[in-house]
Amino acid sequence: MVAISEVRAANAALKGSRHALTAVFVGATNGIGLATLQAFAKHVPRPRAIIVGRSQAKFAPQLETLKQLNPNGDFTFLEADISLIKDIDTVCQTTLTRLGDATKIDILFTSQGYISFVGRETNADGLDNSISLRYYGRMRFAQNLLAHLSPRGRVISVLAGGKEGKIIEDDLDLERNYSIPQSAAQFASMTTLSFDHLAVQNPDISFIHVYPGLVSTGLLGRSATGVLGYVFRYVLEPILGLFSLKAEESGERMLYCGASEQYAKGSWSLDWDGAAKEEKVLKEYREKGWAERVWEHNQRMFERALAK
Repeated sequence: MVAISEVRAANAALKGSRHALTAVFVGATNGIGLATLQAFAKHVPRPRAIIVGRSQAKFAPQLETLKQLNPNGDFTFLEADISLIKDIDTVCQTTLTRLGDATKIDILFTSQGYISFVGRETNADGLDNSISLRYYGRMRFAQNLLAHLSPRGRVISVLAGGKEGKIIEDDLDLERNYSIPQSAAQFASMTTLSFDHLAVQNPDISFIHVYPGLVSTGLLGRSATGVLGYVFRYVLEPILGLFSLKAEESGERMLYCGASEQYAKGSWSLDWDGAAKEEKVLKEYREKGWAERVWEHNQRMFERALAK
């Protein structure tokens, strides 16, 4: 466990660094992603951030806040719908154009997505929209931007590190066996296994799959509609808020994951407190070579999506 005092001290020490850091934030318009972006702006002396989100107009007030947090920062918002693979490819190319050939990415931070309470919602790619955002889209961003990471680069996916579970081996996309618990367990495992594959191919880069813990962000209320959404927003979330981390602390912890030498190189599955974990089921999948099989599945799904 990494104490929050240690996290804050390490982040504060970034101000003494002579290095400018460049990051790409996907899904940072609210919640944990936004809190991490704000911590990045606050602690990094000369931060440069590309922020990918759905609405530049809605994000305008937050953009002004970032500039106030650090007048020496360079913050660029790219408006994009990232639920489809072809649109991710487009915004990745735009990102690289904005950065220029001379700039490398130090941190790719992905936290986009929501929880679907209405079953599979197939999008134009033929993928479940929620799964595409939380898993396939994140892997596509990593794949597209990997060659443009700096030698000390980090790829971070905020989802369910340490919560890996059983994979339905003949239904990796859960087309026949979708449920919220199975989706959570399966794509937690597939995220870590995908990162295992990428870490072998790119031994100097760090790939971090982290579980943020219970954080008060309003995600449940935004993910459901009708009566269920009302219950989540006005009953469940206020109760959970009494026991959950504040978004600000979570953002500090996520920045620590992106900057601390503790997580340099390799594939990491981290609990909310920074502790590395390896569930028994994950160890078994690793020993059976599932990292390669999962990555091959990703490529088939990308090809299918782009062919539509």
